[in-house]
Amino acid sequence: MSQPVSVEPSSPPYPPRRVYLALPFHQPLFTWVLLAVNVLIWLLMTVRGGSERLDVLIAFGAKFNPLIVEGQVWRLLTSIFLHIGLMHLLFNSYALFRLGMDVEHIFGSGRFLVLYLLSGVSGSLLSFAFNPHLSAGASGAIFGLIGALGVYLFRHRQAFGQLGQRRLWDVIGVALYNLVFGFVTPGIDNLGHLGGLVSGVVLGWLVGPRYSVVLTAEGQPLVVDSNQWRRYWPGLAAAVFVLIVSTGLVMWKQSDSATVHLWRGERALDGGDPAQAATELERAIAQDPRSAEGYFYLGVAYGQLEQYALAAQAYEQAVHLSPGSAEVRWNLALIYAELGRYEEAIAQMEEFIALRPEQAYLAKARAYINLWQKKTKP
Repeated sequence: MSQPVSVEPSSPPYPPRRVYLALPFHQPLFTWVLLAVNVLIWLLMTVRGGSERLDVLIAFGAKFNPLIVEGQVWRLLTSIFLHIGLMHLLFNSYALFRLGMDVEHIFGSGRFLVLYLLSGVSGSLLSFAFNPHLSAGASGAIFGLIGALGVYLFRHRQAFGQLGQRRLWDVIGVALYNLVFGFVTPGIDNLGHLGGLVSGVVLGWLVGPRYSVVLTAEGQPLVVDSNQWRRYWPGLAAAVFVLIVSTGLVMWKQSDSATVHLWRGERALDGGDPAQAATELERAIAQDPRSAEGYFYLGVAYGQLEQYALAAQAYEQAVHLSPGSAEVRWNLALIYAELGRYEEAIAQMEEFIALRPEQAYLAKARAYINLWQKKTKP
């Protein structure tokens, strides 16, 4: 009795066909919402006095290190909705529109919003850690979108072929160009960009789409995103935990920074406590011996305490660090006069006139010079 034999054909009867399947895309929503919020807040700031005024920026929630140290942690978030001037708003709005539409189209509205907000906060946090200056803007969040889009294209580079790989290199080029531009251009908070980019890469890897092909009930192939909430929420929760802990550590570190001590010293002066101001300002200078502003306010504090010799030393350091400051020259002249050093007082007041020759100051400055010249005569 013959036995059945299985025979494998040496080649398939038909050549394989390349099949193109549609990806699961989403309709953008939050990109439009964020654009509208950014424009609305900028208009409100303009009505309140201008989006480039420091007091307006602080009132609306800009990243300002001393206030964050005092507990206003929400500024790490609110600062990403503020923009300093019209050009800043227009540039970031264009970038948000171009990148936001793509990323929300791919990731979906929920994941897009999480990615945008956490990247923005991460950028603010890195800036808070290493940049003492006030800052604001959506750039950190936008760099997060760049990072997430780059991860998405890298993960699916084989499926997307040459077109996808070219797009990946385009994204990498945009990120590198903007980072280099930020490092060589003064006034740009590049630490916020870098923090947002790194966060976007990490979050893009955690929550980004992971495609697989399944068969429908009719036997048709269908691409689905297998990276759903139940799969990525532990990693996302860990990322949020790291962000919270990092914020606490940076707040602790910044509590002894020159910027915070300087701010506390200025507030103590405003509150009529020159002794406390002097203590805080001495700490600020110990942290940053190149702070002309710190020496200036220390001179004010010593002057109010009638410690004129110490005030003169502080103002002299301020003049050395910032010789073009007319206000320092004026105060130093008055302190020299208190010490009876009239010739030096006259010299400093003449320097003040050279720096501020406006009529509003000229008459009073000349009056002081005439008074001190009389005192120098035998």
